[in-house]
Amino acid sequence: MKRILLSLTLLLTLMPIGAQKRKSTQPQVPKITLEEAISDYDFATAESLLESEITSLRRKKQSTLELEERQQWLHMAQMKLNAVERVTFIDSLKVARDKVLNYIHISPECGAVSRYADFFHAIDTLGCMVFTSQMGDKIFFSKPDGSGTISLYESDIYTDGTSSPPTPLNGISNSDDNQNYPFVLTDGTTIYFAAQGSESLGGYDIFMSRYDADEHRFLAPENIGMPFNSPANDYLYLIDEQNQLGWFVTDRNCKGDTVCIYTFIPNETRRIYLPEETEAEVLRCMARITRIQDTWTDEQEVRAAQFRLRNTKSQQATSEANALHFVINDSKVCHQLSDFHSPLSNPMLKKWEADREALRKVRATLTRLRKSYHHSAPAQRHQLESEILALEADEEKLNKQIRQTENNIRKAELGIQ
Repeated sequence: MKRILLSLTLLLTLMPIGAQKRKSTQPQVPKITLEEAISDYDFATAESLLESEITSLRRKKQSTLELEERQQWLHMAQMKLNAVERVTFIDSLKVARDKVLNYIHISPECGAVSRYADFFHAIDTLGCMVFTSQMGDKIFFSKPDGSGTISLYESDIYTDGTSSPPTPLNGISNSDDNQNYPFVLTDGTTIYFAAQGSESLGGYDIFMSRYDADEHRFLAPENIGMPFNSPANDYLYLIDEQNQLGWFVTDRNCKGDTVCIYTFIPNETRRIYLPEETEAEVLRCMARITRIQDTWTDEQEVRAAQFRLRNTKSQQATSEANALHFVINDSKVCHQLSDFHSPLSNPMLKKWEADREALRKVRATLTRLRKSYHHSAPAQRHQLESEILALEADEEKLNKQIRQTENNIRKAELGIQ
């Protein structure tokens, strides 16, 4: 035995120094923590690390319930990562959370979003939101129920300015999850909202549902997945169908009360990055929205969308420059929304503004057709005459609607039933 040890010692002595140290000079693979893996969206590695922790606790005969619940969350996150939607993002902007609505310029034809406190002229510390339909005849909003859970409700707004009692959204509101930030597409049946619960990747996630007219209820809400949802909070989701632009709000990679507003081009159909055709790191970057430029596969499409975005901002600035001048009576004139005190005035004002915009368009078209009429041949005048008469009827109808809405707003502000 001693001869063997002496032989080994002699062999090591004669071995080149580099050969003796070769094993110890191998680069060490840096260890990654569970939280770092999750932050990098490397859910497979995170699940492996978590499994090691669970095994260790089991050996010590300690509870693994909390880690097993997190393991289920990691499994859900990995499934979402395997189905990341291909979305083209054209802009991003970090703003204060309470200023978000100042930077989203959605067309009036797609409805309007406002803060609960502003719409109802009431105190609200929970950040509840209200969506008003494009016709101003229905609102969807969030408010706390008897247990303190924030739930979604709807009310009809009548032409006289009164509204129906709030009704929970059947199929959605019967949940223990906090629900907020409702938005309904112009089809009147598709709703997007944010919920905080067991099906969420983070605090709040964005969900979608559709109303089933036959069953008189909303279908089971679906998590819209990545890249819109993340381990952080993801909130308001809006689609401007007129301008083919979308917005969503998230606090991922943000500090304090700051959030990020992403502007994107809505897809007509959902397309995903196929994991078998996409490198793992690329897939994670797309899910995290590491760089919006990485989503630009069609430069012409991006430029066109950015032009539409600039145009909506310009229209919003023009609208704000035209100061509101609404006469209530001899002693009161409203110049901004905060001057109106009745909660019923807000939806009627939306309808009033929409009708006035429609009237401007009708009058512009009438001016153009009347000019064409005077310079057209007799054969063409008959067709133009029919179009002009139809538009004149629309003009008269809109004028009547505007006057009626104005009277209803005045009654609401003066407390006249």
